[in-house]
Amino acid sequence: MSTVLYEKRDHIAYITLNRPEALNAVNNEMRRELELAWHDFNADHDCWVGILTGAGDRAFSSGADLRERGAAGAEADPRPVLSLGHGIDVYKPIVCGIHGYCLAAGLDIALACDIRVAAEDARLGMTMTRWGIMAATGATQLPRTIGWTKAMEMLLTAERITAEDALKIGLVNVVVPRDQLMDKCEEYAGKIMQNSPTAVRLTKEAALRGIDTSKADSLKIGTQLQQINQTSEDAKEGPKAFAEKRQPQWTGS
Repeated sequence: MSTVLYEKRDHIAYITLNRPEALNAVNNEMRRELELAWHDFNADHDCWVGILTGAGDRAFSSGADLRERGAAGAEADPRPVLSLGHGIDVYKPIVCGIHGYCLAAGLDIALACDIRVAAEDARLGMTMTRWGIMAATGATQLPRTIGWTKAMEMLLTAERITAEDALKIGLVNVVVPRDQLMDKCEEYAGKIMQNSPTAVRLTKEAALRGIDTSKADSLKIGTQLQQINQTSEDAKEGPKAFAEKRQPQWTGS
């Protein structure tokens, strides 16, 4: 059985962590399959938005598979279970649906997404240090997301927080009843796809590439990407549709 389910329809790539019997803990096989899914999503011109979720009722992902790591002993792979950039730069938007446990490396994966939807039963935490593992990618990315104070509280105490607390500190965008989780994710995807996929992709690229640079350099990046956008078919279609008082027909080119 595949540890990652991957389906594409209506310009959306659905990516599902699929080890529900292990609370979707990320083992080496899942890491490899997830990387392949992200590469395919990134390369497929017909995929405009990704939705990432976890199978089963109990967890989005409980983190790294510590049983696998413990069995490997000294020969365990020392690298992070999953890179925050999925191993590549993904400039297409990704919506994440979180339910149940979202811990350690599971939260690392969620942090790599752009919009995070949490079910009411979600419990989120950077719990690595409790088991003798440093919060590597979490330590570098969580402060950027929610600020230093709350990030350090989560990183150093290894305690879990509720979905409502995650909403208050800006870790998730919205909290919904469990049975509305996928509907809300698809609602976000639908709103994104009303816009030009080219403009959306370049906008995310500008944000990601500019976040760690000076103001002057970030403006240069934005200007360079804007010039690329202006040569696209979508940039021609948008103003034309506005003038003709109709909805744009995007092609993503």
